[in-house]
Amino acid sequence: MLKKILPFLIAVFFLLPSSAARSEIVERIVALVNNEVITLSELEESGKRLFEQIQQSTLPSEREEKLKKARAEVLDQLIENKLLEQEIKNKKIEVPERDVDAAIEDIMKANRLTEKELKMALAKEGMTFSLYRKHLREDLGKMRLINREIKSKIVIKEEDLRRHYRENSVKYSDPVEVKVQQIFFPTPNWATEEEISLIRQEAQSILQRAQRGEDFAELASKYSKGPEAREGGVLGFFKHKELRPELEEVVFKMKPGEMSNPVRSPEGFHVLRVLERKGGEPISFAEVHSRIREEMMQAEAERQFQEWMKALKAKAYIEVRL
Repeated sequence: MLKKILPFLIAVFFLLPSSAARSEIVERIVALVNNEVITLSELEESGKRLFEQIQQSTLPSEREEKLKKARAEVLDQLIENKLLEQEIKNKKIEVPERDVDAAIEDIMKANRLTEKELKMALAKEGMTFSLYRKHLREDLGKMRLINREIKSKIVIKEEDLRRHYRENSVKYSDPVEVKVQQIFFPTPNWATEEEISLIRQEAQSILQRAQRGEDFAELASKYSKGPEAREGGVLGFFKHKELRPELEEVVFKMKPGEMSNPVRSPEGFHVLRVLERKGGEPISFAEVHSRIREEMMQAEAERQFQEWMKALKAKAYIEVRL
């Protein structure tokens, strides 16, 4: 639930991890950013979940190297956040209480939560409501800084939108769906190569009967060993990635009425027939205009943010003591 509650509003650019609880660790400075410090406890707190995940899921021989890399990545995030906080102060960007209240209202509305339920969810994560408000205010400030320094200066031309639409026509089309029918011949796990060959021959024999004009549905009802046999082997409509890869590779290349050679899968042999195809028609440019603009704006904002942050780091005094 908390992932939905804590968008922190500028996840396009970074995520500011946090927790209310601090571990008992020996304190020391791990980085200097201009005239401010980042401490070891801040680093451990911010990366706590990531570090725990690595501890639990990594082989001992790889653990130390992965933890070292993860700490460096988390510290880099903290350095970027510190630079953003300093820029907010330098540019005198303020976030009034009413704006924090409005953001919390939006979050509660989106997640259908009362204030009491929100506080309970935060408490389960070890975070107080006041700390949550503090982080939210910080992120609103960062969002406004990024909007001022980057997003407000981005111009997406109409011809660029149209070119993107033309170059990504498949993306902006209704998804293709195929209605599939099959005659299924299972291969038991213990089957020998000879037995598997016999099952393949049986599947091929039934296919040939269908190709000679016998009714596919009747053959499926009589010979298929799948649960859909009683419906004449009809499996229904499928979009891309909804079928096993072995079957998808075949059926999406077929035209309505076409039948496949027996297709081998881990379960057995499938004689497939496409009954119907639908979709694949392009959605009009007018319908996806706003979506394309937002996608292009997002991509350009991310690119420019990386360049802007790189320049910010270059002119800052940063000393890493990790």
